[in-house]
Amino acid sequence: MNIEERILLNEIKRKNREVFDMMFRQYYPVLVTFAEGYIFDVPTSEDIVQSFFVNFWSNVESLRIDTSLKSYFFKCVQNLCLNHLRDLKIQDKHLVLYLESMFHISEEETVANDPKIIAQIHDAIEELPEQMQEIFRKRYLEGKLMKEISQELEVSDGTVKTQLFRARKQLRDALLKSTSCNFLLTFL
Repeated sequence: MNIEERILLNEIKRKNREVFDMMFRQYYPVLVTFAEGYIFDVPTSEDIVQSFFVNFWSNVESLRIDTSLKSYFFKCVQNLCLNHLRDLKIQDKHLVLYLESMFHISEEETVANDPKIIAQIHDAIEELPEQMQEIFRKRYLEGKLMKEISQELEVSDGTVKTQLFRARKQLRDALLKSTSCNFLLTFL
């Protein structure tokens, strides 16, 4: 870390809001663009970078930074993006299990076997844009891996991730409006 960065960091540690605001304005747009390269979603990228800066400001007194501030900022945002993608993967696994159970349920189960609810789920899937619907069906109904889908459809892995993220959000919103079973929403 050069002397100028040490001075800036010391000022931020002293809770100098002007210096922090200057650093925020300088790095925020670049870090959002960087995060978008991982997440492929601008609002989520903005949330990640904002949470980084909030955390940085809140914990700056206890931070030990050995690299340049720029390197530190990019590494932290990269880690937050990777954590977000890991969390999405976990959510995907839960959604796959849930959807599989919804489509392979026994006749004795009443709530999940309600034809009205199943029809609402199918209708919500049908409302998705064509490519999004195809990717969603391949992932959650056919159980294909994201890599397989991207190769099969000749699109990037990022496109598959983005389409799945948006599909889950649209389905969650559609089911919230159309069904009284709030338990469905916890899996999307």
